[in-house]
Amino acid sequence: MGKILFVSRDFEKACDGGAVVARQHWEYVIQLSEGNAERLFIQKSSHLSLLRNLILHKGYGETSALMHRFREMAANADIIWVDGSLYGGIVREAARLGKKVVCFYHNIEANYYGAKADLARNPADRLMAYFAKSNERKSTRFATTRLLLNERDNAELQRIYGVKADFIQPISFKAVPKEKIEAKIDPGMKPYLLFVGSRFFANEEGVDWFLERVMPGVSPDIDFRVVGTICDALRDRTLPPNVYLEGRVHLTPWYANAMAVVSPIFTGSGMKTKTIEALRFGRRVLGTKEAFVGLPQEVLSGIGAYCCSASDFINEINRLPVDCHVHNPSYRLFLEKFSELAVYKDLKDFWDRRFSDADSLR
Repeated sequence: MGKILFVSRDFEKACDGGAVVARQHWEYVIQLSEGNAERLFIQKSSHLSLLRNLILHKGYGETSALMHRFREMAANADIIWVDGSLYGGIVREAARLGKKVVCFYHNIEANYYGAKADLARNPADRLMAYFAKSNERKSTRFATTRLLLNERDNAELQRIYGVKADFIQPISFKAVPKEKIEAKIDPGMKPYLLFVGSRFFANEEGVDWFLERVMPGVSPDIDFRVVGTICDALRDRTLPPNVYLEGRVHLTPWYANAMAVVSPIFTGSGMKTKTIEALRFGRRVLGTKEAFVGLPQEVLSGIGAYCCSASDFINEINRLPVDCHVHNPSYRLFLEKFSELAVYKDLKDFWDRRFSDADSLR
């Protein structure tokens, strides 16, 4: 099969959804290469480094030291997996070296950073949007295989750059046995809604809207618990007595005891890690259209509810069953479509077709 060099952000230093996805991809690469794989982390850029690379038309995190190390490692690799479309310089250099380059798009970054710039109205964000699109254009041009999360992103890739995905690979997780989830249920806990997320603009926008527009209409007997670094953005706010900021926690017991996971997300690209993670733990999901991108439309009513207004959220919440048992339709959908085993099977079939011929590695 050949040796694979996996290039990504440092997922060991981050805890957001993108890092979770990158970590799972590394596990897939180990399996695809039968253990014949190395990884190279690209460190987070400072604002000064971003500005320098923008001016010099370089990729995110690109330095002379990084590129030297990349060339050394790439020399012994047959395939380069670049886990993100912001690393245009790496993708271009891999192509120059005559390597087969797999680029995984966590988002269509041109859209993601464009939406962030529109929301924040910050000149620095507008520059980042330009920088992201410039690098994504390079990645798209020089990659030989393109993996995307869903058909929505595939349509945008074609619209913006004129090419389409070679394979659709959704977010996935290792399955958690149903008995392990049930064992974490605490019958003495007061029922609550759960929001899980890192601190970034789409989560802040969504939680602010939910607190302002939805929680006033929810029964005071139902708590709203917020988990993750998104809590840091809410610490100085005056919150209702039934809203709790839990911060960074081990997620399993929080999912296991939730009536439902809410996902009031209005802006974004890619897929929502929090939605797939909720299914992993057999939870109902109440979410906006953006929260369900990448899921089959026909299953939404079975796993929770699509909510397009505050009143939709309020009505659905107030008629939720007050129990924490595993919701079988959610759990079954996860196993069939988004479990590690299900997604890897499809990826392996694609990979074998794409790279089994020895000539395809040259």
